[in-house]
Amino acid sequence: MTVTIEELSGIEPDLRWMPRQGDVTADFLKRKVLAGEASEEALHTVAFEAHRILGRCVPPKDPDAEATGLVVGYVQSGKTLSFTTLTALARDNGFGVVILIAGTIDNLKSQSEDRLKQDLAISDEPGQPWVLVDNPAPHNSGFEALKLQLGRWRSPSVSQRKKKTILITVLKQHQRLANLVECLRHRSINLHGVPCLVIDDEADQASLNNCAAKNKKTNQNNLSANYREVTNLKAVLPHHTYIQYTATPQAPLLIALADILSPDFAETLTPGQGYVGGDTLFANGSRYAKAIPSAEAVATAASYPTAPPSLMDALRVFLLGACAHALAEQNSNRTMMVHPSQQTAPHTQYLDWIRTPLREWKSWLSDPVLRATLQEQFVVTHADLMITVGEKLPGLDVLFVKMDEVLDTVMVREVNSTGKGAAPIRWGDNEYWILVGGQKLDRGYTVKGLTVTYMPRPLGVGNADNIQQRARFYGYKAGYLGYCRVYVRTEVKTAFESYIEHEDFIRSELEGMRGQPLKEWKRKFILADRLQPTRRSIMGIGLDEVAAADWLHPKAAHVNRTAVAHNRRVFDDFVGQLRNRFEESLAHEVAPDRYLDKRKNSPRNKLFEAVPLIDAYEQLLSAVQLGTPEDATERTAMLVVLGRLLAESPTEICDVFLVGDLQPQNRSLRKQSINQVFMGKSPNTPDRALLKYCGDRELHSEERVTLHLRCFEFLKSAIPVGPEDASSDVPWFAIHIPDNLKKRILLQSET
Repeated sequence: MTVTIEELSGIEPDLRWMPRQGDVTADFLKRKVLAGEASEEALHTVAFEAHRILGRCVPPKDPDAEATGLVVGYVQSGKTLSFTTLTALARDNGFGVVILIAGTIDNLKSQSEDRLKQDLAISDEPGQPWVLVDNPAPHNSGFEALKLQLGRWRSPSVSQRKKKTILITVLKQHQRLANLVECLRHRSINLHGVPCLVIDDEADQASLNNCAAKNKKTNQNNLSANYREVTNLKAVLPHHTYIQYTATPQAPLLIALADILSPDFAETLTPGQGYVGGDTLFANGSRYAKAIPSAEAVATAASYPTAPPSLMDALRVFLLGACAHALAEQNSNRTMMVHPSQQTAPHTQYLDWIRTPLREWKSWLSDPVLRATLQEQFVVTHADLMITVGEKLPGLDVLFVKMDEVLDTVMVREVNSTGKGAAPIRWGDNEYWILVGGQKLDRGYTVKGLTVTYMPRPLGVGNADNIQQRARFYGYKAGYLGYCRVYVRTEVKTAFESYIEHEDFIRSELEGMRGQPLKEWKRKFILADRLQPTRRSIMGIGLDEVAAADWLHPKAAHVNRTAVAHNRRVFDDFVGQLRNRFEESLAHEVAPDRYLDKRKNSPRNKLFEAVPLIDAYEQLLSAVQLGTPEDATERTAMLVVLGRLLAESPTEICDVFLVGDLQPQNRSLRKQSINQVFMGKSPNTPDRALLKYCGDRELHSEERVTLHLRCFEFLKSAIPVGPEDASSDVPWFAIHIPDNLKKRILLQSET
């Protein structure tokens, strides 16, 4: 599992420095293997990626400096394992302080803190390399520990072995953060020359400035409380790197580039073997994701005196899965999660809907007739599970032998931040759980052995990152995937389906920027209608929306004579290659009815079929120069769509039309934009039998991308072109995106 110098040397672009794997990291990884929590191969990947992250940070031996990095994983994919490995590696490489900003509520912070203690073997025994300080504040024991250990760190008389790394865990809450800052600012503490690593878990949540968008409009500089204290923390650390960990990076990517929390670099994490995410659960034709009917999604006691049918379906799936688990005598948990609302009021009704049938079914089991009746109710459920579990699924008669045990032991309870629901789940007390809750079951909460999720919550305002963070049903489930089901509203199911491409595109863009200044990346996203990347309040970067569908073309390709001259050369080279490599046909002879053209004295349209799309992408569309920001934005959207298509299908082809055989066509300008790019049908009649020309817009394929190339002359009697613009032999292009490829693209505004 040791990451070698040779491996690190092969990383491109180069790391800032080469981290060294020492005893702390090696012992941590060894414990993980011995505990059976991961394979050596998987842990080697985790360690390699931790080296790559740390190698992008400020080198520990450099003079005081700071940096901000973004680390992107998947929901429930093991980000905690990554930052724990990073913490161990930081110790091996001479970092004096590691600060973990962990969770917005105490139970999430405790969850992360407990994992760190266990994984790093932190105890009260002498000789260990760590000092754990929890939520330090002036005049408490944590502050005294900070002073003592930092004094030792800077003392030349203390041996290196006794210079412990201070591991600080702090709640992501402004007063707790302010207390930490006050401790570190104290005159008795000197942090100069002490390398520090700050890890912000779920960094897109609660750390960013919720006043940013309003500040931009009002020209003010208001700071939300947590953001103020996070920036104060950075300011008090002379030598540090601040690492933002998240599965949903939209918010950190869309704060203003000048914001102190805007990341300088980004790294992505590889999920381990057995991870199940959206590309499985919400794949096209998936049997794992089910739509809750609209009426049932808003069910109340008045509309449904007994549990809605879809909730009963989910309950039966869970119980049969629990029976299979009991039959296999596995020592683990199986859980069903019901997540109806962030509000606590509906939870009582759902608890009643679940407990009532469970009590009734339990009473039936002792009566042979009622038992048979109950088993009959599970026939359809068993058939559905057979589709995903396959032949390994025991017969219904065999499974039902364990129904008594499951109904006797299943625990149903509420999970919330207040009242009885606030108590932690004691997972070891019971194998089978049904949890009903709200916001506490959202981001960061780990549900062990989750198989069935019933989530009738609405789409809400449509922030993509927020919706994705509801996906507690993702995780390492390959071993029991067949028993998993997710029940959501139709529009939420559609959102999760579309998020797959959105997430994949973001990750591919960030990987393309690996080792390069992230602020130079022009933000771009593919996102479904009705969704926005993140909450508007934190956004400092504006986004322009382009519907990449139907016909797209520049509005002002005549702007800037130098660009036009360049584009002539690009056109000539591209068309020359087409004529050398492909058959040139008259379009109306290839498809007389579709590309109808009976004109007498007009130059005919030429057609090159099945041209490699990659050629058009690289040699023409990427190469042309456009003179206005609006045209450049639209061209970027074209390239995003075509780039995605080529990533999925590198051999994709397109059709290329030379409209009018590239002979210049007369046009006029209106407010410096071309007036009517496309020639219409002739005559203008709905009766196709009377047509002499189908019109330029009809010259396209229904299945694949179509490209139009043409040249224009601008009439002297029309509004004149600008003194720096071209008026004759102006190359122009248009591209047609068929319906099956259309996308909504959001691009960083040029203004």
